[in-house]
Amino acid sequence: MALSRASEEREPTQSATLSQSVVTFLSPAAESGSQAIVFTRDARWMLGIVCLYAALVVVTVLSLHPYFSQTWDAVTFIGAGKTILSPEWSALYAQSRADRYWPYAYPPLHAFSVAPFVALAGSVPDFLLVRVPPVLCDIALGILLYLLIAYKTHNKNLARLGMLVWLLNPVTWYDTAVQGHFEAEWLFFVGLGYFLFERKRGWLLPTLALSVAFLFKQNALLFALPFWATLFFASDEKRFLGRALPILASLLVYALPILAVSLPFLLYSNDYWYMNVQYVADVPLQTQSWLVALAGLFGTDNLFLRASSLLTFVAAALLAFFGARRKMDVWLLALLLVLAFFLLSKKVVGYYYVMVLPFALVSLVTTKHFRLLSLIVVAVSFISLSPYFASWANQAHVWWYGALGIFNSALWLGMLVWLWREHPRAIQFAQNARVTAFVSVSLFLGAAAAALLQPFINSQTSPIRAPLIAPGFEPFALGVFFGFALLVVGAILAALVFSRSIARALPVSWSAFALVVLLAPLYFLTFTLTKESTAAFELFLKSINL
Repeated sequence: MALSRASEEREPTQSATLSQSVVTFLSPAAESGSQAIVFTRDARWMLGIVCLYAALVVVTVLSLHPYFSQTWDAVTFIGAGKTILSPEWSALYAQSRADRYWPYAYPPLHAFSVAPFVALAGSVPDFLLVRVPPVLCDIALGILLYLLIAYKTHNKNLARLGMLVWLLNPVTWYDTAVQGHFEAEWLFFVGLGYFLFERKRGWLLPTLALSVAFLFKQNALLFALPFWATLFFASDEKRFLGRALPILASLLVYALPILAVSLPFLLYSNDYWYMNVQYVADVPLQTQSWLVALAGLFGTDNLFLRASSLLTFVAAALLAFFGARRKMDVWLLALLLVLAFFLLSKKVVGYYYVMVLPFALVSLVTTKHFRLLSLIVVAVSFISLSPYFASWANQAHVWWYGALGIFNSALWLGMLVWLWREHPRAIQFAQNARVTAFVSVSLFLGAAAAALLQPFINSQTSPIRAPLIAPGFEPFALGVFFGFALLVVGAILAALVFSRSIARALPVSWSAFALVVLLAPLYFLTFTLTKESTAAFELFLKSINL
């Protein structure tokens, strides 16, 4: 899938052409001070991106349908924050499990992080304040990516691209503003651990950062594996024991903060263990992958699906070990792990797809594989909202959903195999970085525009199922859609301006415009009409007598 024009310019070692097209090198600077120089020179640009992102999160949370703005997860996190503020704070898991259909099923740090903001609720609604910690971590991770890419490349425009695509894409916004989730919190600490490790800070500080990531969400454990594998193979020790000792010490340091924070909850009841281990392992099939077809063949209780969590962990361990042996860096290993997770985990809901972006940005921006990065941005922007096999869907349509899942998985598998075989290095031909920025920003602005129009569609029908438009309401909905189309045009024009800060001279291809236009109705359906794409897919299948 080509997102930029076929014409490519060879990238000379010393060339004025290069500075006018894809990237602009920084003025000479020592490696240790390059991030500070870039940060200082680009502070106004970074502040503008941060303000735009934060402002649109706030206004879209307030305009979204309560199905999104006050979703089950947001309500659960508000309840967890209130429990942490009470004298019975160690009863968090027992109380949440007893009171809520969707109980709090994560380690406790997110509950602690939202607690002070929940306490401030009053004139500002708690469902907005509960999103403040994730928004702050979104921003912090964007700055971290900027500094890391600047450190790796000494290139201002590439550093800008990393921060821009992380913050101004529809999936990061969907995770935080729409779902009220907190993937950025654990992703930030994983990224911080990797950053410290690459800056030769030893193993202690990276280990502590990765331990904190786990205390936000359990699956952060997978991303400690590349660190330990790289630490093992990077050692100058010839003996196995000499290589293993730092790993054992790191494992001990990793476990101690987790045990210390977990102990009060463990002593209170076994609900902490159940919610963080057993409950998570027993979740029903929730994915848009080939596993749907597998469930159609052998049922949802087949052996493979029961062993999904274990198989995911084993695959991550093997990729980390053999990838580190091949001298892949931790960011590329983490990207491979995410792709394996998408293939094997039986729970990969829409907001999970954001986890691929930080690792893809560092791995692919620094090696200038912008086409693959554009493909990933487009893929997650669609798959995160694509039709899934819901319990309320026609169960006879399982094979249609299975076929969609197989297509999605084939895409992730193809990326994984290519990245493993090619072991990406910096390419010799300049690709169009502007296309990546344009696609990401225009889709972000288009999704936000759809959310801002939601108050105009005050439908009393189901917020997720058909009918897509209440009977008799079609003319008004059509008028709102025309308004949305005008906003999308504005989003495209704004994205053209934004993307010039990445690569001013390069054009944006017609295929990039077409992709934005094709995906825009999906955002209108989801965030304006508040209907899941599954409802539209079911309606389509019914219309062709299936």
